[in-house]
Amino acid sequence: MNARITELALEAFDPINAMASEGVADRHTFDQAWFQLYNKKFAELIVQECGTVINSENYRQHSKGWNDAVKWADGMIKEHFGVEE
Repeated sequence: MNARITELALEAFDPINAMASEGVADRHTFDQAWFQLYNKKFAELIVQECGTVINSENYRQHSKGWNDAVKWADGMIKEHFGVEE
């Protein structure tokens, strides 16, 4: 794993810790809810990061067609995984 994956994994913790404990009756249910929320958030962050990378200047070309295709692919990937921009 590279450092950015580790950063995303840690970033996924912040909003999940606050949400997961709300209205949870027992520890087992809390653990299941927490892992489900964490995994969802971590996956969303990875998909968003992929979009950020592919849309960065490093991958831009001088061709409008290429850039349009990259934007389209980014949108399709996010839609496929249910990740909002």
